[in-house]
Amino acid sequence: MCLATVYIENDGQLEEAMQDVAWIMPESGGLQLITLLGESRIFQAEIRGIDLVNSLIILEKTIAESPEIVPADQEG
Repeated sequence: MCLATVYIENDGQLEEAMQDVAWIMPESGGLQLITLLGESRIFQAEIRGIDLVNSLIILEKTIAESPEIVPADQEG
């Protein structure tokens, strides 16, 4: 199984945002990340890089807001 850890680049530093991410989908100007267990969060960010060997994804914020947490049962 190939799950990823997602980091957000902030002022040149990587900050861990989510672990065990199974899905990334475009969502209203940002990205919706969904874990294997169904936790869903929306980040106003774009993908900066993907490292498949080490199972990590780096995002770059597009605006300075905190991510919105969306319960898995409210997904569209």
